[in-house]
Amino acid sequence: MRKIGRTGIGAGLLGLLALSGCYQGVNIREEVTRAEDGMWVPGPFAPTEMRIHPLTHAEVVGEQERLIVHMEIRDGWGDTIKGVGRVTIRFRKSGATTIGESGVKWDIDLRDLATNVSYFDSVTRTYRFVLTGLPDWFESEGRGRMRLTFHTARTDGTIKTLQDDFEVLSVAVPDE
Repeated sequence: MRKIGRTGIGAGLLGLLALSGCYQGVNIREEVTRAEDGMWVPGPFAPTEMRIHPLTHAEVVGEQERLIVHMEIRDGWGDTIKGVGRVTIRFRKSGATTIGESGVKWDIDLRDLATNVSYFDSVTRTYRFVLTGLPDWFESEGRGRMRLTFHTARTDGTIKTLQDDFEVLSVAVPDE
């Protein structure tokens, strides 16, 4: 049996290092660094798409109507992922062109990782936001228009804005 001395191991390590220098692959190591606006710079699995998931709906609990919003984020390979950023949800009358006085707005900060994880629903692979304080017109109109905006960081540290619109129908409550 032949012994490998320190010189043999060192030469082997140098050979591996030399080979790794020739390989121009993708760096999959994620480093946690800050970007502008307090965002985290993502690794190779950065958010590239966002949509309001069809599970989004209005529901009545007791006397109060609320919105259950499901936000789905996908990476460049089309897989659902978690993302770090700021969410703005605007809700207005269906025919209105701006939020105006009759609309409402919610801001949700997903830059804090503990807060971020608390909103993520692992069963649906979406972020689930329960929103209360709906305008009075929603009950009488029976519908409203939602715009969800997600501000996140690109891999170069600049901010990327993803946006989607969704029509929400009111829940019909049976007469007692």
